[in-house]
Amino acid sequence: MKTILCAALLLASGLARAQDSAADIAPLFQRGRVEVLAGGGYGLDDDRSYLILALGGGYYLRDGLSAGVTGEAWLGSRPQIYNMSPYARCVFLDSPWHYKPYAGVFYRRTSYASLSGPIDSMGLRGGLVFPLSGRAYLTGGLAFEHRFQDSPNVNLDRDLIYPELGLEFTF
Repeated sequence: MKTILCAALLLASGLARAQDSAADIAPLFQRGRVEVLAGGGYGLDDDRSYLILALGGGYYLRDGLSAGVTGEAWLGSRPQIYNMSPYARCVFLDSPWHYKPYAGVFYRRTSYASLSGPIDSMGLRGGLVFPLSGRAYLTGGLAFEHRFQDSPNVNLDRDLIYPELGLEFTF
């Protein structure tokens, strides 16, 4: 966890210079804009390592307020894990801070390949937006997730708190 925090602080300090030259970031989050997110990474679940692939998109219903859906595939170990997650997120554009804070809610349906039925969860997320250009930005923050049921085949914690980093593009 300390490594993630140090990396996030280094990223934030490096982006400070990019932010100084960036114009107003409000156009990134204007009503009618479409956002596309794609990602990949490495994750651990119950001492098994996975390659994580993610793809999603959203639409700005109002300035700063988006709704969308993301999908993830956790591959490389057994069982393979698949997530589908609709979300809503609000970027606080009126904030006086240099980087804009965001807060959001999500629902997640998780399926484990060749195991019992899916597991439903709901959560909250919050963090900061780091603009990179007029069409791209990074997000960094924390998420809290509560799982509604247990699975007889998978050892799961009911409540999770984890870091999130994202790279997103708007059109």
